[in-house]
Amino acid sequence: MKPLLVILTVLALGLTVNFFAKPGVAPAVPSPASSPASSPASSPLVLDQMPTIQFQNKTYHYAYVVIDDLSRLKLLPNHDSRISSAAIIQTNHCQILVNAGFYDQTDQPLGWLVSQGKALSKPISSSLFNGFLSLAAGQAGISAVIPETKLDFGLQSGPLLILNQKPLLLKIQNDQPRRRVVAALTGSNQLIFLVIVGSDSTYSGPMLADTPALVAKLGKTINQSFVSSLNLDGGSASAFYTDSLYLKEYSYIGSFFCYN
Repeated sequence: MKPLLVILTVLALGLTVNFFAKPGVAPAVPSPASSPASSPASSPLVLDQMPTIQFQNKTYHYAYVVIDDLSRLKLLPNHDSRISSAAIIQTNHCQILVNAGFYDQTDQPLGWLVSQGKALSKPISSSLFNGFLSLAAGQAGISAVIPETKLDFGLQSGPLLILNQKPLLLKIQNDQPRRRVVAALTGSNQLIFLVIVGSDSTYSGPMLADTPALVAKLGKTINQSFVSSLNLDGGSASAFYTDSLYLKEYSYIGSFFCYN
C-alpha cells in the first residue's frame, strides 16, 4: 500500500469508516490507494513457485515461513534510508525478510514502533490500525493492546484479522484486491509470516474483507491453528523473501523483519 495518514487520508481518498461497529467486530479499514495496473508486471515463474488455495470460487497463491528461533528475528526501520529490500537483505544478511508496518506521507512510522528495545514512535489511537505485534523475553504476542513489559520489538499495524482463534468481521467500502502480508501466531506461540497474492499478479490478492476467513482456512491447509493474526503493510509497499521465494516491493518498505 502507498503511505496513509490515519483518518484524514482515509477521508481524502473517499473511503467510509464505520466507527460504530458492534462489539467484537473489527471496524472498517482503508482500501489501498494504488492499483495493480500501476505496478510492474509479475513473472509467471514466480507464481508457479507458489502453492494455491481456493476461496470463494477464486484461486490465490500463497507462501509462508515459520520463525523457528525468535531470538534471531529483528524489527528494523527503513524510513530514513528508504533502501531497496535487495540492499537490506545484503546489508543485514537476512535469510528471511518480511515487510512490517505502515508509514505516513511524511515517511514516518504510522503508529507505535519499538526496534531493538528502543521506542522510535508513539502509538496512535486508531480503529484502523488496531493491533500490536511484539516480542518480549522470547515470547511473541499479537493483541489489541500494547503489552506493558520490556520489549525486544513492537509494532502497531492493522487490522487484526484473527483474535482468540476467531476470524474477525471487517466491514469495508471501496475494498480492492491487493497482495496481503500477514503475521500469525499459533497456540504454541509459533510466529508465522504469510503472503497471499492473486492468480494473475503478485501485486494483486484478496479483498481485505475476505482476508480473515482466508487466513483461517490457509492455517488449516498448512496444518496450523492460528489463535491471532495481524495484517501488515501490503500491496506495492511490501516484500517477502525466503531462500525459495522473493516478492519484491514497488514502493519502499518502511520497516521490516529480518531473520539471520
